Amino acid sequence: MKRLGLLLALFSVAAWSTNYLAGRYLAWRGVDPLALSVVRFALATPVIFALARFPKYRGSFKTLFLLGLLGVAGFNIFLYTSLNYISAAVASLFVVLASPLTQLLQLVIRRERPGAAAVAGSLLSVAGAYLILEPYIAVKSLLGPLLAVSATLSWSLYTVLVRQAYSLYAPAEAMAWISLFGLVAMMPAAPFAAYGQILSPLNAAVVIYVALVPGALAYTAWNMAVKQVGPRASAAVLPLMPVITAALSARF
Repeated sequence: MKRLGLLLALFSVAAWSTNYLAGRYLAWRGVDPLALSVVRFALATPVIFALARFPKYRGSFKTLFLLGLLGVAGFNIFLYTSLNYISAAVASLFVVLASPLTQLLQLVIRRERPGAAAVAGSLLSVAGAYLILEPYIAVKSLLGPLLAVSATLSWSLYTVLVRQAYSLYAPAEAMAWISLFGLVAMMPAAPFAAYGQILSPLNAAVVIYVALVPGALAYTAWNMAVKQVGPRASAAVLPLMPVITAALSARF
């Protein structure tokens, strides 16, 4: 069971690595990050509901809405906006901070103290990712890193808190309602987004990809991983993302 959980987490990380490249490409093509976030989850949410076999709503509105705000609305808007200022490889570097951040939040929120080996591993992964990507780092504005850090903090909070939904929902069921509430959280700002660039055939194809693979499939797999192995073990594989993203960036 633990091995399956780690494999699911690894699948999510690999899929999200391609999301960074796709987001950077769409930013280069002039796609509005808010429009991308809204359309992505408007497409992904029905698919996630289908994967969860259309679960019934069983309550916990506040928890589901908060999780949607953190893991869907906040994370994606921060991330896609940051890709207007920094490369995919640089943006993915900040994801490495999710591992020590998750451990810190586990300690503060749940009073679960991480082991010395886990802390050392997290710090080494941050240092290693930086050394790998340092030649590619070129930051012209602090806004990009600040947005990327905000995305990472939002995701770390989501990873720690998502288990609260598992008292009423299975992981796939919880993800369906979280995705829906995250989409609802974006609705007040949705009329102000610019959707024109998404309508071109190539951009639309990329958006559909990020909705289905890094969106529906990876989010569902991540929730299942957190359920099976916990937030700390799931977050431990996130440092692989900069390496995968850098390799894909060099290739494509």
